[in-house]
Amino acid sequence: MGKLKVIHGKSPGHSRYGDELKSYNWCFSNGITIGPVPLWQGDDYGKWTVEIRMNGKASIDPAKYERESIMHKVYEYCDYYYNKYNKDGE
Repeated sequence: MGKLKVIHGKSPGHSRYGDELKSYNWCFSNGITIGPVPLWQGDDYGKWTVEIRMNGKASIDPAKYERESIMHKVYEYCDYYYNKYNKDGE
């Protein structure tokens, strides 16, 4: 039997677990939401980008990523904001 085709737009799911999600959970708890967004148009169909929402504003990463690498980029952004704004030294 062949491999099942992954449906585009279905969340890729986490690739980190437990304590590895510290920066992700910190961002979410502090009003910074960072997540994958599927692209649906033309040549970009099947690709993903990252949306960052904070302080009532949304920003979109202009780069495009494959499904296999999108969560790595999400976590990279989480780590960045955690290191930049976490003043508690948690």
